[in-house]
Amino acid sequence: MIKSVFLAIFVLVSCFVEAQCIFPGAEGFGSDSRSAYAGDSLPIIVKVTNLNDGGPGSLRAAIYKKVPRIIVFEVGGVIELKRTLRVFSPYLFIAGQTAPYPGITLKNYSLGISAHDVLVQGLKIRPGTASGEQIDGINIADDSTKLYNIVVDHCSISWATDENIGILNGGTGITISNCIISEALTYKNHSCGLLAMNTGQISIIKNLFVHNADRNPLVRGDSQEALIANNLIYNSDTHALYFGSRGPNGFPLKATALNNIYLPGIQNRNGYIISISSDIHVGSRLFLKGNKTHNLPNDDQWGIRQIHNPGNRAIATFDKPIEMPPLSIIAVSQLQNHLFENCGAHPGSRDVIDQRIISEISNKSGRRIRNPINVGGWPREICERKITLMNDPHGDVNENGFTNIEEWLNQLLLDSNKLSSVTE
Repeated sequence: MIKSVFLAIFVLVSCFVEAQCIFPGAEGFGSDSRSAYAGDSLPIIVKVTNLNDGGPGSLRAAIYKKVPRIIVFEVGGVIELKRTLRVFSPYLFIAGQTAPYPGITLKNYSLGISAHDVLVQGLKIRPGTASGEQIDGINIADDSTKLYNIVVDHCSISWATDENIGILNGGTGITISNCIISEALTYKNHSCGLLAMNTGQISIIKNLFVHNADRNPLVRGDSQEALIANNLIYNSDTHALYFGSRGPNGFPLKATALNNIYLPGIQNRNGYIISISSDIHVGSRLFLKGNKTHNLPNDDQWGIRQIHNPGNRAIATFDKPIEMPPLSIIAVSQLQNHLFENCGAHPGSRDVIDQRIISEISNKSGRRIRNPINVGGWPREICERKITLMNDPHGDVNENGFTNIEEWLNQLLLDSNKLSSVTE
């Protein structure tokens, strides 16, 4: 198992059995959900056995089931989507970490989420240009009353033609954590990392934002509470962390940004880690601590070398304006190593794309791209591997509040090569 860096400045809240998390060690808003176990019945376990976009054994058929479900994979490779693959029914755990190398990649269209109590782990979403449209990689959008308790964790999202991740009308409790969010394409002149708009409560924690021109991330337009912590942004262009314009409802934003790092690349025009729109609601409040631009001191968080604030908005606060969700903070000096070891789908057996992204951060190389063919396109390996589940998947042998299958899936999260040993 990969060793993780556990040096932290402080721990705000930890997940204990008494306050059960969505998975062991989960952090952020919505992490107190039980995803597939939050419904009125035990989840079924659905095996994906082929790479078809529909029909028996497909991921689409598994997602479209209208019962609580845990989805596991007996196949690895690229699924060529013919249209957006959207989640409409709640109480879902997509466990992409169960797929054999090279893992599961979604191509051509988005993974859409329009339901509550959803956990997605271990997937790669890389649409590319085949649709000819301006589309997200992951699209979380619908009525805000449906969009809560959603966690996207340990995924790799790239090659979208709009945002790599777009969140619209989100409710309370949405978290993006431990992901590699990279190379949003310039194909439609919209290379953007992550946008949260009109969203009640969002946390963006411990992600790598790499080679996206803007929105790394952007929180704007009637979003009310945001936590942005322990992210590393490399080779942005116009904005890194960006707190944007107000929305039609005129809600002020309350946001906390902690221990994020900005590494400007060779294509950067912007040297500021944080940008504030001149149109942000004047009642907004922003708490900053520990954020750092490479080779600049970070003792003055609101200094003129750290903040781009063209409207001179007086939104600084010295008290955290939001009630913090479960979160451990990694020291800035340890953050890059921690993210390199833990981020993305299958960090214990990364594919060549994620390996290259990590290498380009290390070497301060690489650039934004227009088309995936500029960097070799999608890997074409296909692998199958049978899964033999334990006898009592919904039991709790160690009585810690997580079921046996949840424990197994969490063991796989950082090293998918353990699949054969933990299923026997």
